[in-house]
Amino acid sequence: MKKVEWIDERGYKHARLVQDDILQSADEGIPLEPPDIERLDWDSIKRALHNELFARNLIDWQSVQQSRDGLTAAILAALRRPLQNLYREHLQQ
Repeated sequence: MKKVEWIDERGYKHARLVQDDILQSADEGIPLEPPDIERLDWDSIKRALHNELFARNLIDWQSVQQSRDGLTAAILAALRRPLQNLYREHLQQ
């Protein structure tokens, strides 16, 4: 098996495992990539991020600079669970 990588017309990277001895398109290979993030509920994530920024009092540039890890923590808090759930669903497919 060999790994075939490419970038699609929208700029997304993809990879598939294809058999060495058989001529086949990469689309027929075994996918080696994360789940489709388009399936995330982005409106819900935006709301969660807004609320995390508010809860951490990250309301302007000065407050972001003063908070060492507040911005990163807010992003992780808003994204971690939806991404974990997406990976779980992807695993079950």
